Amino acid sequence: MKRIIAVVTVALFSVATAGCYNTYRVSKEEFEKLQAPPEGSSSVSVTDENGTSVGVSDKTNIYVRSDGGRRYPVTAFNFKITSSQLVASDRDTLLAVDGIASYEIDHLSTWQTVGLVSLGAAAAAGVIVAVIITAGSKTLKN
Repeated sequence: MKRIIAVVTVALFSVATAGCYNTYRVSKEEFEKLQAPPEGSSSVSVTDENGTSVGVSDKTNIYVRSDGGRRYPVTAFNFKITSSQLVASDRDTLLAVDGIASYEIDHLSTWQTVGLVSLGAAAAAGVIVAVIITAGSKTLKN
């Protein structure tokens, strides 16, 4: 019983701390707009490959993906792209532009995350109820 409750607790915390993200891929030209915010603004809007407008602030998670598939985090408004390389000094990242496969922006999806957490909580409650129902009764012997 204690083992099941421990597993359910770990699973519930894992679900509660995880989130669902929508990932938007943008062109190099659009990603370059994220090197510095426009004057007097703390955010910028870029257009993804599907034509969707995506807002980016200094708190937004942005990434570059290498040709090998590794994803490198980059801090919005704190990197430089030259003709040959991407430099993100705060992340100790130096990548050749020719080796970058895609430029990505992640936004937390509130409703997907709420659904995931609700599903996890319902599953945990179901396991606890099943354990209580199937536990039976204990009696003391003299």
